[in-house]
Amino acid sequence: MKSSPRTRHNPTDVRQFRGYPNSLKLFRMDASKYWYVRMYVRGGPSSGVKKSTRCEKLSDAEEFAINWYEERLLEKREFKERGAYTFAVFAKKFQEQQKRLIRRGELDPNMLYEDDLRLNRGLLPYLGNKHIKQIDYNLVDEFIDELHNDRNLAQSTLKKYVILVRKVLKEAEKGGVINYIPTLPVVKRVDNPRPWFKPDEYQRLLDACRDLRDNPPPDTDFDWGELYDFIVFMVHSFLRPSEWKFLQNRHIRFIQDDGIEQLVISVPNPKTKKASGGIDSTTTEVAADIYRKRILKRNDDPNAYLFFDYLKNRERTVPDMISRKFWYLCEHVGLDRDAYGQKHTT
Repeated sequence: MKSSPRTRHNPTDVRQFRGYPNSLKLFRMDASKYWYVRMYVRGGPSSGVKKSTRCEKLSDAEEFAINWYEERLLEKREFKERGAYTFAVFAKKFQEQQKRLIRRGELDPNMLYEDDLRLNRGLLPYLGNKHIKQIDYNLVDEFIDELHNDRNLAQSTLKKYVILVRKVLKEAEKGGVINYIPTLPVVKRVDNPRPWFKPDEYQRLLDACRDLRDNPPPDTDFDWGELYDFIVFMVHSFLRPSEWKFLQNRHIRFIQDDGIEQLVISVPNPKTKKASGGIDSTTTEVAADIYRKRILKRNDDPNAYLFFDYLKNRERTVPDMISRKFWYLCEHVGLDRDAYGQKHTT
């Protein structure tokens, strides 16, 4: 077999180190005045890993080569540790802890869903491969800045990302991998209250809803009378927009207070939970009146939902549909936005 022609880059004067693996070598090439160090790595390319020592003297090159070799060993060790102690590993532990809390009834499943979204869409792509000890103020601040620039997220949302980082770090602290949770950026929240209806605007909204109830558009199959009941009930029950979708008749009871009939609502999915897991809310007499005269007459089954019982996907379909119809109503009456241009929503 004919040998390959020799070039100025072929190794010459190859040296090995006593007490070190045979794969570690020093060599020179005609193309350079410096010594080079090479270490073959199992599973790596056949040419191995090499680096110029930038040293002309053999003794200096040997010192450089040994230090370089030890640094590669540290990198290998850190790589193995990184695989066992990445941010992604402790994010997984955090998710498992959340699932246990859900099974015990101590956590709303929606919390796991929202955290999963933030982890998969933001945190894991950016921080997932980082060793948990690398997660510090500067790294998280750079992440938050990137989120703000790329996705223009609200301060309240950015704050939730920081809180989620802290929760994942807490898992590492509990496991003894880190001694403390580092200081993290503080995202200052800017108050941005939802637009509201003035009394005369609210009356116009109700008038328009009654008009649609009595004269429904020919191109829509929707009970505007039920939306009217929904608006009045929500205003006089003081419920949050997210708390009505799972309300059933069995969650409602009547009470008398100084001869005035009111409702007590046992909210099944309150945003803020007590230790017992539920919250009772008391309504005005207007909510009690419309509930007795209109909502119960529509369907008095204890398991019937108060609004739009025929829609079964209560988590997504129901609130989305009501949002769209409410927006249609607001546009119909010219109240789709407030004086500052903010969109009216349920």
